[in-house]
Amino acid sequence: MRTPQKTIRLVVATPLGAHGRGGIDRLTDLIIDELDKRGELGIKAERLVTRGQKSICWGMVVFAQALVQFCVAAGRGKVDLIHIQLAWRGSAYRKIIIAAIARYLGIPYVVHLHAGQFDRFWASCGTYLRRRINQLFADSAAIIVLGDYGARVILDRLPTLRNKLTILPNATNSASQPSQCRSNSEPTRITFLGRIDPEKGVPQLIGALGKLACRADWAATIAGSGEVQQTRDQAQRLGISDRIDFPGWLGPSKTAALLQQTDILALPSFVETLPMAIIEAFAHGVAVVATPVGAIPEVIAHERNGLLVPVGQVEPLASALNLLLEDGALRRRLGDAARRDHEERYEVNSYITRLVGIWREAARC
Repeated sequence: MRTPQKTIRLVVATPLGAHGRGGIDRLTDLIIDELDKRGELGIKAERLVTRGQKSICWGMVVFAQALVQFCVAAGRGKVDLIHIQLAWRGSAYRKIIIAAIARYLGIPYVVHLHAGQFDRFWASCGTYLRRRINQLFADSAAIIVLGDYGARVILDRLPTLRNKLTILPNATNSASQPSQCRSNSEPTRITFLGRIDPEKGVPQLIGALGKLACRADWAATIAGSGEVQQTRDQAQRLGISDRIDFPGWLGPSKTAALLQQTDILALPSFVETLPMAIIEAFAHGVAVVATPVGAIPEVIAHERNGLLVPVGQVEPLASALNLLLEDGALRRRLGDAARRDHEERYEVNSYITRLVGIWREAARC
């Protein structure tokens, strides 16, 4: 008879909390939802919100509350392991403090690195902060990165940590239904999902759409929060504002509904690790056009399951979008390959199984 596994009381340190407007929080929501559904895995997880969704000043209050919450729970013996979602700048400062408290209390922690700019941030830090970051990683029970790119960020600086490192790409649920085939009379739908700002290549995307203004067979959705008005103004100047919808930030259900109506996902970012938007698009069988930054070229094989274009260049982006507008068969072939890849590599059930294995090893349970 199999001995039941011990239940691990897990705390997940995440920035914005439930339904937060960011990839880390969207992934955390998915992880906690799946753990709740799969009680047989023996993980009891709770969020530790470290930043909140209001101002920076209010974020300091939220962080102070998080420290008290963590210390009280740990003092009562209700924490076996803490999973630290790590980005750069403020996230790094907060997580260094949380990791120090965990070490003091004898609680093991796992570091999950998501930040696309962490290598630059780490290199630019002063000596004291750099040592604290080194300690954050060195004293962890395990380190999770999203791809070879993230592994290089760690191992180029701390090569002795190789045995702690696990590459675990982001994952999503499978789509209930793929992107819907459209009749020839309907416009091809181009979608952007993410923070609307220059770092995500939104000005270049609007510029590329402007070069396609002579075509009448497309419409676009730019979904997210950020520099919405500036982007509207750019579209207005290019004469394409009536063909672009700006619905704001979308939660998971509305994102899924939009992707079911999407033919092309465009994400011409300057900096990324592994965007949830690409994995979500793969789940829906959507053809993706993206830039080869972070772990994206580890996921997108050019002309097999998506198209890669140079960073910051409008003309190649416009050419890639034009090619997919012209060639519906190519769109479908890329989308079908992406959907197969999602089923094999980026589906959440196998992701959770691997993650639980990392946690049990880290917690020695």
